[in-house]
Amino acid sequence: MEAATAYGVDSLGDGRGMALADFDRDGDVDVITTNYKAPAQYFVNRVARDHWLQVRLRGRENNRDGIGAIIRIRTGEKKQMRVVSAGDGYASQFSRVAHFGTGGSKVIDELEIRWPNGKRQVFRGIPADQMIEIDENESQVILVKKG
Repeated sequence: MEAATAYGVDSLGDGRGMALADFDRDGDVDVITTNYKAPAQYFVNRVARDHWLQVRLRGRENNRDGIGAIIRIRTGEKKQMRVVSAGDGYASQFSRVAHFGTGGSKVIDELEIRWPNGKRQVFRGIPADQMIEIDENESQVILVKKG
């Protein structure tokens, strides 16, 4: 069986654009695709099972959404990075909330923000399974939503 069919994301549409975000606010990334001369399709992620962290930036000296900032996390020996962007291709836009899957890790050992102006913030011991906001001028993490 085709993997896309098994996961319910198979489509014969003439895809023109895509958006990735946690649309249903359950901690995993969902997909919306647009098609040529056909309705958009919404694919709900029903397979993600492990831990996660979502990071939203609030710029003060830089731009409001932190566009251009680099977000890095470390869980044990595993490292991940996201760049906050304002456009992601033709007719596409992904969320400005950075999503990290942390597997079995319930705690993010280190979270680093490198703002476009070079300012750097580091936070340690952040629990997984939540959406947080990092304000460029604050020294603590703001809880937005607990998973």
